Amino acid sequence: MNYLYTAIMLATIGCATPVGTKSGDDSGVTGSSSSFGGIAAQPDAVNFGAITLNMSATATISLTNTSGGEVTLSNAFTDGDGFELDNSPSMPQSLSPDDSVTVAVRFDPNTIGDYEGTLNIGVAGEVGYGEVALRGSVRSDGDEDPDEGDGILTANPTTLSFGEAGLTDVVWRNVELSNTGTAPLLIKSVTSSSPSIFQTAPDFSMPKVLGPTSAVSLLVGFSPTEMRDYAAIIDIETDTVSGGTLLPVSGTGSDSGCSVCAPIMNVSTTSGGNEFLRLSPLSGVGCTANGGVTVSNSGDQDLDITAVSLVNDLISTCGTFVLSWSGPSSVEPGTSTTIGVDYIATESCFDSPYELYGHNVLTIEGTDPVTPTHQVALEGDALFCG
Repeated sequence: MNYLYTAIMLATIGCATPVGTKSGDDSGVTGSSSSFGGIAAQPDAVNFGAITLNMSATATISLTNTSGGEVTLSNAFTDGDGFELDNSPSMPQSLSPDDSVTVAVRFDPNTIGDYEGTLNIGVAGEVGYGEVALRGSVRSDGDEDPDEGDGILTANPTTLSFGEAGLTDVVWRNVELSNTGTAPLLIKSVTSSSPSIFQTAPDFSMPKVLGPTSAVSLLVGFSPTEMRDYAAIIDIETDTVSGGTLLPVSGTGSDSGCSVCAPIMNVSTTSGGNEFLRLSPLSGVGCTANGGVTVSNSGDQDLDITAVSLVNDLISTCGTFVLSWSGPSSVEPGTSTTIGVDYIATESCFDSPYELYGHNVLTIEGTDPVTPTHQVALEGDALFCG
């Protein structure tokens, strides 16, 4: 089952179930555009897929002046139950050549069934309207919560933007797929609506079973062939009630190539190396030691630090490691950021890491496609705590 929601960003409101819940009769939309009176609509058809009652979905349609002169949009409106304009530019509006505006269409049905409609686009001086076909359906079981024993597939991030990439490059990004439910789930397939542009790593074998609280990494690649914007959907199908999840992906082809085409996360600690951080309060001065971990980017794409966590030993009362981190950040190529770690001892003793259990361990998560997670073992030497 494929959902070709090319160039559409979908958003649910009031429910955590993914928009585009699997449905066998969805035909998807193409990534093509239609033109009327010099205005090109991209995409030229929208399929919202199957959603549930008390849910809604929004699609964004771009209207671009592809003519050689100024064109005036006179109005825009929808036909068909369940479809309405969510955010429309004021009309009339004049567009110079290559200028664009966006129109958001909301699918907000109130009964079970199949829906069809049209977005009508008026152009000054033209007879009739340009049309964007709209389609969607509503399931009958949307108000029911998943059973306690269901698996639930979650993707992090929920949308993936590659930014710019050269026409000869393949840029890879990492997506974490996790099971946040209480029962195993089966990943049956992973497909792309634009496989020649957005592809997944071939070594991600299927079918793949994910146990509760477990996770796997999925590499998604972007290889543009033209200098333009691209958008597609990665459809991850599972045997769960929701049917899986849809991952919107986007990127821009440019003439500025790269050599690595990825961020590379490097880690170093104030005590030397990258695997251990040892903090020792000065003898006779106090029981607190200050240190830190430096995260640098030796790649040629921005490195996003998405999460940093620190878990202390749950048994020992020797001391406590304290994390100082300002939150998610982006590290440009050739630059670095610092994560502060302090150790506050309560007695004269020695704190050791227990990596098997994740105690006294600092975990750094980022968008390095090869090594998205790095762990640093923490040691506290307070034998001479004064």
